[in-house]
Formats: sequence, structure tokens, C-alpha cells
Amino acid sequence: MKAPLRISSTRHPRVIQIDARAWVARLAARDGRRVTLADVRPHDIESIAALGFDLVWLTGVWTIGSTSRRLARSSPDLRQRRAEVLPDGSDDDIVGSLYAIAAYEPADNLGGAAGLSRLRSRLAEFGIGLVLDFVPNHTAMEHLWVRRHPDWFVHADSGHRAADPEAYFEVRSDGRHWIAHGRDPNFAPWADTAQLEFRHPEVPRAMAQALKEVATRCDGVVCSEAMLVLDEVFRSTWAGRSVPPSVAEEASPYGEFWWHAVSAVRDAYPSFVLIAEAYWGYEWRLQQLGFDYTWDKPLLDRFLDGDVEGVTSHLRADDMYQRRSVRLLEDRSSGRIAAQMSSAQERMAALVEATVPGMLLIRDGQLDGARAQVPVEFRREPDEPPDVALRDFYCRVLRATDDESFRLGHAIRLEPTPAWVGSESHAGIIARLWVGQHRQLRLVVANLTGEPAEGFIPLALPEFAGKVVHLEDQLAEIVYDRPGDDLLVRGLYVDLPPYGHHLFKVTRETTVHRRRSGLRLGGRAAQPSGSSSSRA
Repeated sequence: MKAPLRISSTRHPRVIQIDARAWVARLAARDGRRVTLADVRPHDIESIAALGFDLVWLTGVWTIGSTSRRLARSSPDLRQRRAEVLPDGSDDDIVGSLYAIAAYEPADNLGGAAGLSRLRSRLAEFGIGLVLDFVPNHTAMEHLWVRRHPDWFVHADSGHRAADPEAYFEVRSDGRHWIAHGRDPNFAPWADTAQLEFRHPEVPRAMAQALKEVATRCDGVVCSEAMLVLDEVFRSTWAGRSVPPSVAEEASPYGEFWWHAVSAVRDAYPSFVLIAEAYWGYEWRLQQLGFDYTWDKPLLDRFLDGDVEGVTSHLRADDMYQRRSVRLLEDRSSGRIAAQMSSAQERMAALVEATVPGMLLIRDGQLDGARAQVPVEFRREPDEPPDVALRDFYCRVLRATDDESFRLGHAIRLEPTPAWVGSESHAGIIARLWVGQHRQLRLVVANLTGEPAEGFIPLALPEFAGKVVHLEDQLAEIVYDRPGDDLLVRGLYVDLPPYGHHLFKVTRETTVHRRRSGLRLGGRAAQPSGSSSSRA
């Protein structure tokens, strides 16, 4: 029997990103035979469900253009990278970019439409939704529209071709056309793609219809670099490029593509989840245009830069914006976080991202400490020894936060105060109290810095009066008992090592109890790695 999708019952969903090609390759190696998405077994999904994931974002599903595969296999850089990360591999491991989509049809070697449908049904049995990719800015050069509707793409005149000949390709269809390769204005053109012309009135309509068709196969999409087709960004990127003569630009009243596309999909599928991969400060604009969630790359960048003030100020943003942000330590275009942060810093950052409002995104391999960044043109990933301790930490965090307090509750940002007059180390501490619908309490405290930090966390909760408050650290298996009256007056004192952290389950009782596993009231216990003392 199909279970209701978990995402419908949470305010703070979780998604795991898995490359379809790499997943199938792993299953084939395990089973010793050719497999497709239809062969994913229930027990392959059980571990995903056990960690509380609501959605699987399955990348690399669609049919890739043959030019992308040919160019990738002839690239010296990609061949060298393949030799480094897949020394047992061959050119067959280089299959082309998942962003060069020739058709929004599931690839035959992954089991086609039937295989994808079967996987979606199996995920649904566990209440897990399926999210796929949508690339709005461009198509593969082999896409049907390139020859059937060449005027739907950005064209070049002789001056543009002379200035940058590698940025265009020739198409002979009802005449001779020079079409631009797709691009992000900050990088070189993607030589395996064709740039859609959003000033042509038929293009936004056709792409909105394509999105509706994709929505028949899944429960949501991640829209790649969604900001590129915002009217302001598109016109800036392609200013000076000629519009095909058949197009009267001023006669196109379409307006913002996303407003119409999102509305069209929502009319047909009201619960469809729309996620925008977005940068450059356009996240709020895309939320206003109807996206449920937008990328939060700025938070990751500030963690990587060690920008403590930037992290804390970023997390003070409007609550609605926070709740619609995708928290991530990795995505497919960035390096592996285990190769960029120390273990202590990664654990701190992972705890913070898992316990602030919004959608949590985990990349396949992140839980095991994968370090090799594999190009998007590759079909599989290297075997790396798992970091067992890191996986145990992630699992503890995911299980501890898969409860009503975090899923349906609301977060209260707490501002630490100095441990004594003149002390400034409290500025590196971040704290949030999560309150469930039935007053369940969870307290998250983390030191954002590589230096020791101490301070008081204000906990002015009237129900603490006359009670003993138990703070059970769900990551370190230690319990601290504190007089509730002291907490009301002074707050909770914390003394955190570099990148130290706590995830407390907070309960209260009317009498004092001693806990064998933790700290006696007013005393102090030996501290596990990554933890701290918390004394009243």
C-alpha cells in the first residue's frame, strides 16, 4: 500500500541527492549483473527512510546529448581526471554532462520510463518522494527544437562569431543559423549545449509545458541555475545578441518565465515541490516567484571562509526566508566537504545546518566522508573507505532531529551573553531552542570558531521555575542536571572547545535526581571529543 509522502507532514524536509548512474553502477557491481532503476530493492531504500529523508533527488536521469559524450571523452582534462579517480575505468565511464539534456525522457540504460516509474513507486511505499532535474536555460545540441525551431535559440551575427567563434555552432535548417552555446555569464560557454532564447514568446510557453510534462514523472524538481532565466539576468547576459528577425521582442508580453511556469505546474499538481538552485542574491526573488525552496550557498561559503559574523548575521534573516532555504554542505558543483573542512569543523557545520529552519540537503557519499569530487560527466564514483565515526555522527544528528520538535516545531534564536565582564568569546556561539507543538524542547548550541568559547545561553522559560532541568546531549550520551531557577536568572553556562557543540533534549522534573551517565548537579564530568562542559 502506498504510504503518504512524508514531506506533507513536515515544515523542515530532508532530501538526499543521488546520481542515478552512480547508483545503478554500485548496484550492478554488488549484484554482478546489469541492473536498472527498476531493480532497486526495498532494502536499498530502507536505509534512506530510516534516516528520515523525505525526498530523493535523483540526478542524471534524462537522455544526454551525443555531442556531450563525444566532447567529454575527447577532453584531456576529463581523461586525466578519470585516470586519477577511476584508475580501473575506461572511456565508458565518461558519459557526458547531465546538464546537456537532449530529451526529458529517462535514459534507456537506466531502464527508461518504466524503470523510473517503478523506482518512484518503491520510494512511495516508504513515503519518500522523487525529485528530478529541470534545466531551464539551455538544451543539448541534439534537442529536437534545435532543428525544428532554430529561432527559439539565441543567434549570433558575424561580429559575435568573429569575436568568440567557440561560443556558437552552425545549424542548417530552413537556412543557415549560428546558435549560441548555453552559458553562465561568469564562465565560458558550455560547448555541448544550445542557448534558449527567452525573448522569443514561444520559448517560455514551450519550457513551461516541458516542466509540466516532467511533473508527471516525479514529485518535485530542482531547477538548475534558475536565476539565469530571470528577465533581468537573461537580458543582461545576452545584451547585444540579435533576436531572430521573426521575433518582435516588444510584442512579447510574457513577463517573468518562472511566474507563469510555476503557476502552470501548481494548477495541475498543487503539491509539486519546486526547488531553485540559485546564486548571486536572487534567492528571495525566486521565492517570491513561487519556488518552495532556494539554494543557500551563502551559508556554506561563510562556513568555508570561517566568517563567524557572516554566519550569525545570515541566520538572523527573515523567518519565512529561512524556512524556504536549502541548507547544504555539498552540492554536485562544489567540492566534497570532507576534503575542505577538518572533521571537527564539518561536524559543527553539519549540526548547525541540520538544526536551522529550512530544507536539509545531503549529498550521496557525504555521510561516509567521501573526498573525491567526480565530474558530472562521469557515470560512477570511486570506492572510498567510509569514515565510520563520521557516519555515526551524521546518523545521530539525523535520528535525533527526526522528531516533532524539529519537524513541526518552531525555532527561537537565542543570543548568548558574556561569561564575565570583558569576555568576547561568546560572540562565536550560536544557539537555538526548538519548541514542539506540545512544548517538547530541544536546544542546539555550537561554537562556530576554531578557538574555545564560553558564555551564557538565556533560557527564560517559566515552566523551569522550581524544577530540575535535565539536558540530555543526544550526540555525546551525557546528561546535565541544572536548577531551573538558576537557568531563569543566569541562563545556561557553556564552555565549548573549538567547534564544540551540543544537541540537548530538555526535560524538567520537580525533584532532584542523579544521573549515572552524566554530571551530578553542580559537578563536572570528563568531556568526550567535540563536547563541552555545561555548568550552572
